[in-house]
Amino acid sequence: MKKIVLVVAAVVLCMAFAVGCAAPAAAPSESAPASEAASAEASGEASAAANTDYMSWTATEWEAASDAEKTAASEALLLDIGDYLMDGFAAMVEQAKTDDSVKEQIDSQVESLKTQIETFLASSSSFTIGDLAQASKQAVGSAE
Repeated sequence: MKKIVLVVAAVVLCMAFAVGCAAPAAAPSESAPASEAASAEASGEASAAANTDYMSWTATEWEAASDAEKTAASEALLLDIGDYLMDGFAAMVEQAKTDDSVKEQIDSQVESLKTQIETFLASSSSFTIGDLAQASKQAVGSAE
């Protein structure tokens, strides 16, 4: 039963990621101060993600986390599995630092991922975010 849940969650995650990447890009914002603030916020969240082991989180840690922590955990997961799900994802992350439309795409994927993580963790108290990452990588590997 656990394998079925892992595979289903991984497939849903892959589909959501693919839909997010295929979404048309929005027109870039012309507001330089807003984009600078967003970039600073994103880099701050990225460094927070690098300093925390979100991959070991279970449903208990997820439920106790603030929305900002959940976003950071989702970003960490997306960074971990992004290159497995899409060729050139690392380049897309770099491009998001200067292109608001790309940043919006990634942000929308992160928001979608938050719901998927919550669903996955709720399916078993022993599942971790790392288990979801591993299942996603395995699902992509078996689909190739």
